[in-house]
Amino acid sequence: MQLAELRAQLVSCHRRADRSLVFRGHQFPVCARCTGIFAGYFAYPLFLLGWLQISFLICLAMQLPTIIDGYTQHRQWRTSTNTLRLATGILSGVGQAGLMVAVGLHLAKLVLSR
Repeated sequence: MQLAELRAQLVSCHRRADRSLVFRGHQFPVCARCTGIFAGYFAYPLFLLGWLQISFLICLAMQLPTIIDGYTQHRQWRTSTNTLRLATGILSGVGQAGLMVAVGLHLAKLVLSR
């Protein structure tokens, strides 16, 4: 299996050139929204160490801007920009990191309380 095929299987992203960021002449390997989501995942250790605390419901709500942006663009009701895709992606990634830690801690408490 070639590297390009492996990357395509590991990351579910359309990788459209017009929706990808470019830095110093090099196109990012994933779209702006996925870049933002992956960047947001860097908040995971902050949640895990307790330095960042956001409620479960707020973390869920942080997914809405990305969902709304993607859906309205998919329905061709409006055109999004890479800046908006990146911003909503970061918000979603941070929210997902918070959800992963919250669910993990909840499951750990359930297991340890038995």
